[in-house]
Amino acid sequence: MSWSLSRKVSVALIAILASTMLLTALFGYYKFEDEVSSLVRSRYSFVAFTIKKRVEDSLNLGFALRQLRQVQDAIELEKTRDEQIVGIEIYDSRGEILFNSDRGRIGASVPDEWLLPLAEPSGQPFALMDEDSHAVGLPLVNNLGKVEGAVVLVYPAGYVERELGGALWGLATRMAGIVAVFAVLTFVVAGVALGPVRRRLAAMETALATAVTNHAAGAAPDGAAPPSSDVAAEFDGHFGEFVAKAHEALEHIKLSTDEVERLDRLA
Repeated sequence: MSWSLSRKVSVALIAILASTMLLTALFGYYKFEDEVSSLVRSRYSFVAFTIKKRVEDSLNLGFALRQLRQVQDAIELEKTRDEQIVGIEIYDSRGEILFNSDRGRIGASVPDEWLLPLAEPSGQPFALMDEDSHAVGLPLVNNLGKVEGAVVLVYPAGYVERELGGALWGLATRMAGIVAVFAVLTFVVAGVALGPVRRRLAAMETALATAVTNHAAGAAPDGAAPPSSDVAAEFDGHFGEFVAKAHEALEHIKLSTDEVERLDRLA
């Protein structure tokens, strides 16, 4: 299938627009995903921080961590407030779970990597991730600066992806609509703007074909057109002569220019 000039230009412009929009959308989506993930971590960190302050206030009054029975009711209440929270648990510095929103896990031990943040002297918030869930945690520190344990809030790993799924589908729909509208406008504008150019090129092609045909018919014996290979060889010969004449003319122009400059200097 032979494509017209306007169609080729339109397809090229549409491909450039679609590629640019796709790259922009991908970069924007991943940036937006990072921002949303950060906001979600901040939100759940605040919930964990609220529990941390309540526990540390009791620790500063001299109570031992495992004696704070009211903390169990507090973490169960926080879990019921947000259905996305998988669980909230508090464990001591040895890794034993003292309080958990799932009471069946009380007395169990946390994974070894959950104890690593407690060895840090800074006592900063920490994040834990696996294939199924993400967690944010805060160390529990008494007024003497001793780390008594930590509070950890767990939420599903796919929470952000589910929240962004609708946004991604909406973005793809809008992009498809923009590309479709641009495609229609491009075909219309290119057809109108490149119409004169296309007609001139067609006329030039027809005239050139007619001239070659007439020249070949006049050069062949008995008016028969010579083979195409002879025509191509003759064209190459004439083109070589043209190139030689062009180089010769440029050399004469250069010599004349040098002579004029020499005369100007003498004057």
